[in-house]
Amino acid sequence: MPRKGAIFVSSQGLTFVTGGSGFIGSEIIKNSDSPVRALVHRKDVQGSNVQLVYGSILADGPSFQKWLKGVMRVVHVARPSSGGTLGRYLIARKTRKAITTLISKIESSDVSSSTVVHGSLSYGDRGEEIIGTESRIRPEGYARAYSIGEIPWIENLGSGGEVQVVRAPWVIGNGSWFEMLYKGDRVPVIEGGNHWMSLVSVESLSEFVWSLEGKGPGVFHPPLICRCRQSDFARMVARVRGVEATGVSRSQLVRKIGRIATESVLCSIRIDDGREMRSESGSSLEELENYVLSIIG
Repeated sequence: MPRKGAIFVSSQGLTFVTGGSGFIGSEIIKNSDSPVRALVHRKDVQGSNVQLVYGSILADGPSFQKWLKGVMRVVHVARPSSGGTLGRYLIARKTRKAITTLISKIESSDVSSSTVVHGSLSYGDRGEEIIGTESRIRPEGYARAYSIGEIPWIENLGSGGEVQVVRAPWVIGNGSWFEMLYKGDRVPVIEGGNHWMSLVSVESLSEFVWSLEGKGPGVFHPPLICRCRQSDFARMVARVRGVEATGVSRSQLVRKIGRIATESVLCSIRIDDGREMRSESGSSLEELENYVLSIIG
């Protein structure tokens, strides 16, 4: 096991990963085959050649310089959150300030590049449009607040910074949103289910993040398991689980999960992952079904 709190430097190139305790961050760390310094806050993470540092990007700005010592690449996955709408905006503004400080420390260090993982909700509800990496940002739902914390990275990329922005769609895996929405007694088909879902597995996303090393700055979309209508996804999950798929209205969902969450769930986001229409093929839906089978056990 690595020594907690010790700062080490490797000739292989050290990567600093924020959000190491989270659903996506912990998977990124687990899939690393090179040295990682992981910022965690509540729990340890699995992985080979991992050194843990404890803290928060919001509270530990003075530690940035120490954490970046010997680092060649930053992978930023942390997304501080709060339960209420007002709290989310307050946290988002604090995040923006903290990320501005982090970027300034990165630019005065030996870090050669940064990869940041954000959500596709920043694109907003786009109906039938296929969304490319050049598409404009129109945040909706949770992204109205979360996108505030993204601004320094976007500005840094626009001014020539070595930043890769990964816009991840629905990330499916054990411990994700999937359990909250789709593991009840009935599987919801929401408002007719005609809106698009773009889905990526947490394992595939983590592999994609590592594959971007050395590829230069820009906005990137990970390869999807599948793009499908929400009704197709819901009925597939219901069939796999042996339960019913039941229609749910917007108002019913608002009562159950709240207005902001409902707005987020209803966003139609059809991500272009570079595979043209293959992500909407029958084989992609079959791959998604096999993955769902694997995570529900």
